[in-house]
Amino acid sequence: MKTLGKAHVLVQSTLFSFATVLLASSLEAKTHLKIAVGDSRIEGAFNRWNAATPWEKIDKYENPDAIRPVVDLVLLLQTLKAGGLDFDYELVLYPGYERSKLEAMQGHADLSAETIWDREIAEHGSEVLKTEPVIKIGEFEKGLYVLSTNEAALKVKSVDDLKNFVGAIPSSWGLDVELLEQLQPKSVEKPARIENVFMMIAKGRADFTLQEFSSKPDLSIETNGVRLIPIPNIKVAIADNRSWYVCKTLPHAKDVFAALEKGIKTLRTEGRFEKAYKESGFLNAATANWKRLK
Repeated sequence: MKTLGKAHVLVQSTLFSFATVLLASSLEAKTHLKIAVGDSRIEGAFNRWNAATPWEKIDKYENPDAIRPVVDLVLLLQTLKAGGLDFDYELVLYPGYERSKLEAMQGHADLSAETIWDREIAEHGSEVLKTEPVIKIGEFEKGLYVLSTNEAALKVKSVDDLKNFVGAIPSSWGLDVELLEQLQPKSVEKPARIENVFMMIAKGRADFTLQEFSSKPDLSIETNGVRLIPIPNIKVAIADNRSWYVCKTLPHAKDVFAALEKGIKTLRTEGRFEKAYKESGFLNAATANWKRLK
């Protein structure tokens, strides 16, 4: 058997060490992101959609799982890629929108899966870097959703008509709570979670809630077996932008923020945001001419 010389062994050892360093450097170059998700339904819908079509390849947004928070998440990842960030990610589930938002605000997570109201970001203005708006003022419209059997509510045509009906909205949805109270219904119920809102409506303890329009032909939405439809020909709009943000204390905050800003410009120029939100039903053509109550 031929014995390797010391010089040959030294060269092999040096090459192995160099390859190890290169591999380690390559792995270190990829930014790992923890993305906060506030609802298991968002995580499940994204995972189903991503399994069928990897997020990098999604260019059509007509999908049963393309609810607005999931579209936000897909666009977030596509924006980071368009901005040139080399990253991988994990979804971290937290109990509710408010908690997931705060975890990202405080730097315990790198990003929030959903866009967030600018007003809510401004409350933490000195702690975070805010991007350009993704959803602009006036674009975020909602329907007044009721049971299909609530014939009286389905006849509502004006703000005055709402005085005979009880509204319900999660207590943590600050701008929605304000908007619903401005409509001056008979009363406003404020349970902790959206599931509780649907249950209250199902049990007759409330008549309607504010919800984003779906892409279904009848615009219906369903949670825990409770199906709601919008009162026809009326809607409301929330007067604020929605943006992404990055906590300043994160070690890679500047790189992530720069990628988001660059990616937003790219996707805005190519019309990706408008395409995604229209095809998913969030910017809904079927309700474009409906009367805005607020």
